[in-house]
Amino acid sequence: MKDLQIDSETAMSVVRHCLVVIIPGELQDELLMRIRKDTLEKVQATKVRGLIFDFSTVHALDTFAFKSFTDTAKMASLLGVSAVFVGLQPGVVSALVDLGVETADVGTALTIEDAFEQLQDIKSVQDELEDDVNAEEETIEDDEWENDSGEA
Repeated sequence: MKDLQIDSETAMSVVRHCLVVIIPGELQDELLMRIRKDTLEKVQATKVRGLIFDFSTVHALDTFAFKSFTDTAKMASLLGVSAVFVGLQPGVVSALVDLGVETADVGTALTIEDAFEQLQDIKSVQDELEDDVNAEEETIEDDEWENDSGEA
């Protein structure tokens, strides 16, 4: 397991082609915006395939903070990266459901290892799609080459 520490005010590192962001227990609005900025910059700079938000130290999460993280996950998806939320405490989950927070678009996992497995499955599908596109491109190039060499 290669672990690359990234220079940032936000605790994050790259493990198995995934950016793992450790969410601190105490969250303020300014910190949420810094986490978003740092995360998106590192996603782009490191060319990771997955993003894991680790909430294991968070014991309280309001709707604004949760929406901030789901919006950051959506932004990362526009950069081609899938996100998974890990380590949500039972009390946090209960409060989010009680508050009626929409969670349908959020990928979740119980453990960080489960998150890596989910993201590996997504990565494998993406790799297969890229291989299919590359195979079609190679076939076109081969056909063009054969036509060019046959005319000579």
